[in-house]
Amino acid sequence: MEGTGRKDEGVIVMNRFYVDKNQIHGEWVRIVGEDVKHITRVLRLQEGHGVVICDGDNTDYQGIIEKVNKDEVKVRLGRSTQTGTEPDLDIILYQAVAKGTKMELIIQKGTELGVARFVPVITFRTVVKLEGETDARKKQERWQRIAMEAAKQSRRGKIPVVEPPIKFTHALEDMGKCSLAIMPYEGEKSRSIDSIPGKRGDYGKIGIMIGPEGGFEQQEAEDARQRGIHILRMGPRILRTETAGMAATAILMYRFGDLGGQ
Repeated sequence: MEGTGRKDEGVIVMNRFYVDKNQIHGEWVRIVGEDVKHITRVLRLQEGHGVVICDGDNTDYQGIIEKVNKDEVKVRLGRSTQTGTEPDLDIILYQAVAKGTKMELIIQKGTELGVARFVPVITFRTVVKLEGETDARKKQERWQRIAMEAAKQSRRGKIPVVEPPIKFTHALEDMGKCSLAIMPYEGEKSRSIDSIPGKRGDYGKIGIMIGPEGGFEQQEAEDARQRGIHILRMGPRILRTETAGMAATAILMYRFGDLGGQ
């Protein structure tokens, strides 16, 4: 296989592409869409060049480009290995829809940190107004593309799913499926995030609920508490909505995931 990737400290890093598992047929895969343009016009890869194909389900394949045309690139697949970049811990970020590019930043950085699923939430103080199902779907599609690009950049083995926006009460119901569910809330004065008991491996799925720019209503916090969600403080300073989720994710991924915790 001819190495055509970039060099990082003398090691060749092969160009890597995501495909849907349905595009893999035996030892062959067809790459279509925007990646064809990237392969042929930007990277200028040709027949015989080596690439890595990720199926989006934590498996990487060594591949060789066998055929190139304007509509598709056909790759013969070889040895497969686990991607090795996915945490054992599933973190689900229930994020109140944030204004402007904040939501995009949250999804991008959350993907890099290892978030498995994003659930946009409409809370009482959510400023962003979704103008019907069409508007909500367009936003979801854009957020999903951002998750895809961030997954590529950070070499994730799986692409995080961005769900359609849901109401706060429905999000609380969904969080009931998690083995641990938390809500950072500025009104909580006693219990902090470091008070959560346990060690790595104790939780399989953790839900984090993050409020909007104006914070949660007190009643929302009470509703969450009544459903068994842990209401916590994140420290003495008030964090912006685009900061709080990333801080909570990093802390929990360190303690119970793969960011260095024991």
